[in-house]
Amino acid sequence: MENQDHIHLTFSDGEVMHFPPIDGQSILASAEKAGNVLASNCREGTCRTCMARDADGKEVLLCIMPAQPGAALNLPYQRTDVTPPSLRRAKVNAFSRASRSVWEIRYRLQFPLPFLPGQYVEVHFPGMASPRRFSMANPPSGKEQVLHVRDLPGGATSTYLNERAKPEDAFTVRGPFGVFYLRATARPKLFIAGGTGLAPIVSMLSSIDPATTPPLALIAGFADADDAYALEALRALAETLPLEVVLAADRAPEAWEGFVGNPIAALGEIRTIPLDSGTEAYLCGPPGMVNAARNALLARELAATAIFNEEFVHTA
Repeated sequence: MENQDHIHLTFSDGEVMHFPPIDGQSILASAEKAGNVLASNCREGTCRTCMARDADGKEVLLCIMPAQPGAALNLPYQRTDVTPPSLRRAKVNAFSRASRSVWEIRYRLQFPLPFLPGQYVEVHFPGMASPRRFSMANPPSGKEQVLHVRDLPGGATSTYLNERAKPEDAFTVRGPFGVFYLRATARPKLFIAGGTGLAPIVSMLSSIDPATTPPLALIAGFADADDAYALEALRALAETLPLEVVLAADRAPEAWEGFVGNPIAALGEIRTIPLDSGTEAYLCGPPGMVNAARNALLARELAATAIFNEEFVHTA
């Protein structure tokens, strides 16, 4: 018989996890103490990776919600979606500038690292004091993994790429992390990316089967037209998928063929999918952009449970 004092978490496929609460600890900490793995990231209540819902549908964050006996919550993912992270050795194949402000790094792993399209890893390059987090831009089936890195003056990764990096450099990769991944549903899908938030979106799009996919639309936003990248890859995807691509830049010359403005304003450019309750959305970029996009889509009556997002903050 189930212990009524235990915490009960129900996954999206109906599986239920039970564990005792630890006084003075969060639900997430209590789960981990009992040997369970749940989706988490910042552990400070900002990224929403550990979001769950109570019986009334209200969102709660497991990393900050106190553990209470008998608590019952629903999780928006399956238990099998949370793969325990592992460490892999890797070597650089190549690195190059994808645009004025973005680097692309290609590397190979000593052993495969399974992940869901949209997830991220912690990468520790030579000479860096601590690892950095980047989403993969390749499909899980890719023979090499690809990262998109914003070039931040003085940043640890940027300094490595600008001054020391060379092919065959050895480094470590740990992951995967996160529950921002492509869901296998028949609903039309909208993707909104800001800057290098495009990386996990490219991974998602590259993993879609053209024969079975619903209609798709992407808004790729950049601060400046000179920052735009991965344009050839997006054109290739649009040739094989039912994918509408809208490029948006806040600043652009007259020759710019995309939309001039931010990704939220560019929602009005979407023509191929309905922006209503029948569509699901994937958002990735700076927190301000993600929050604005979420609010704009909720105002268009997209269901909160059908809006998936990941925020990122550039670190040195």
